[in-house]
Amino acid sequence: MRRKIATLAAATAVLAAGMLATATSASATVDPPAGGWDHTWTTSDSVPGGTVYIAEHGDVVSLCDTDADSMAPRVSIAVEESIAGAYDIRYTLTASGGEGNCVVARATQGGVYDLPEGKNIGVTIWLGPDRRSQTQHYYKNDH
Repeated sequence: MRRKIATLAAATAVLAAGMLATATSASATVDPPAGGWDHTWTTSDSVPGGTVYIAEHGDVVSLCDTDADSMAPRVSIAVEESIAGAYDIRYTLTASGGEGNCVVARATQGGVYDLPEGKNIGVTIWLGPDRRSQTQHYYKNDH
């Protein structure tokens, strides 16, 4: 019985890891959605090391590593709360694996990835764990 449970647990762990890997990774190229990208921003270093692409319809956020600089770009997505100027971070993405690698989040994943309509969204993109070359941007999620 213990052996069956251990085998079942191992199989579940492998399946879950596979689903997690495919839920957030993407190919090295970023194809725009049908309506195109609504917003595109980069890190502020001299040769931008990361680019974030946003399509409001479907809440698609794609982050790509665009430079072989040994630093993974990161992006945080935040929603403005009822107090003007106060933002609550919904999630953070990291495009690891080197130049050409991307990570994608979409509303269809549910939960924190489904951003509220009519709210202001804050986007912060930076390089590495120490927030080098950080830039902040905002948009109203209105379509």
